[in-house]
Amino acid sequence: MKVQVWIFLVGFLAAALQTGFPQAGAGSPGAMPPDTPYLIPQTLFVGDPGRLVVPLGPASRDFQPFIVEKALLKALNEQKDLVIQRIELENRGGQARLLIDFVAYAPGFLTLPDLPIPDLQSRGLSTAGLQVWIASLLTQESLVLSEPLPPLVIPGTILLIYGSTAGILGILLGGIGFRVWGRDNLQDMRERFRRRRLIRAMKRLLRNLRKALQDERPGEILCRLSGEFRHYLSLFTGMPCQAMDAGELKTLPPLLLPEPERPEAVTRILSGIFLCGIFRRCDALRFSGTPINQQELLKILEELQGFTSTLDRTDKERNRLALLPWLRQKGKV
Repeated sequence: MKVQVWIFLVGFLAAALQTGFPQAGAGSPGAMPPDTPYLIPQTLFVGDPGRLVVPLGPASRDFQPFIVEKALLKALNEQKDLVIQRIELENRGGQARLLIDFVAYAPGFLTLPDLPIPDLQSRGLSTAGLQVWIASLLTQESLVLSEPLPPLVIPGTILLIYGSTAGILGILLGGIGFRVWGRDNLQDMRERFRRRRLIRAMKRLLRNLRKALQDERPGEILCRLSGEFRHYLSLFTGMPCQAMDAGELKTLPPLLLPEPERPEAVTRILSGIFLCGIFRRCDALRFSGTPINQQELLKILEELQGFTSTLDRTDKERNRLALLPWLRQKGKV
């Protein structure tokens, strides 16, 4: 137990003596060499203001502070690469330092000139020989223009470019395909719509004439029937039906091309012979010189309505048969 106590006491005394020695050395004059000057900031670039701090050591502890302003320094300093703006001697707690504020306009090592300042000369101080290192953002290699950087890519640009290219190619291929395969189909579709529109117009005309028979005279109804219905027949067949008499209507081709599946009765109704019989009866009523029989006119309207209904039903069936391959693929036939 006593051995451990003595070891503790010896260690404590050694630590106390080691702590006290530096304090005694720092207090004796000339015991420590003067510090090296340093820059604030440590890396100083061309054109930036900087400060050079020069510690003067213990021998200058009695120096009185002073400040030399820019106006006097400008008259004493003739260098253009190094402009000294302010010199100050600072003494705090016996630690004297010389503070030199400057701006450098050239890179590399720059040497401060010997300025004839009375405050420095009276204390045996001089700025001659002090050097500072000035860094530069530009090096000799960087003076050569570098290669242009690639353009910045905005987010979504690649998608826009590839999407636009794919869209243009799709339009071109679609146009080529339509020119090769779609022209005949388009013309056939337009012809179907044209026939459907004319058939609806015929049915609407007959329905309106049947309603107008209650208010208008039969002669006016018969005149409108003969003129307007022939107009629609001209558009449907492509022949001048309005300029034909009843006998010439026999030469009309079938309103719809005959097909093997179509009944003969339907084919007979949709022929020029049927239209010839109808319009002969119309002419007989118009030019007989006797009053027009309203019942006979009503019967003619009913027969023409049957004609348009047959034409409508047959045309729909024809359109359905035209789509038969597609319907078979879908399993509808």
